[in-house]
Amino acid sequence: MTKFNTQDRIVLDEMVDTFKREMNKNHDEADLLGNRPIITREYWLHMIYEVQDKIDNFTTKKALKHSNKYK
Repeated sequence: MTKFNTQDRIVLDEMVDTFKREMNKNHDEADLLGNRPIITREYWLHMIYEVQDKIDNFTTKKALKHSNKYK
């Protein structure tokens, strides 16, 4: 199995960050409109944490160090 290198990790971090931003934006808009999303923010945050943990486990030590430095 191939581990994620620094370039891979940068792309994955950007994807996760973009998803998290959009999820928060959608939940904030729903709150303003008085709507209740089907999937809660807490659930999404838990899932994001789980995905991030799996990405960390498949990342080279060098790439993980770089990622943690710029988070």
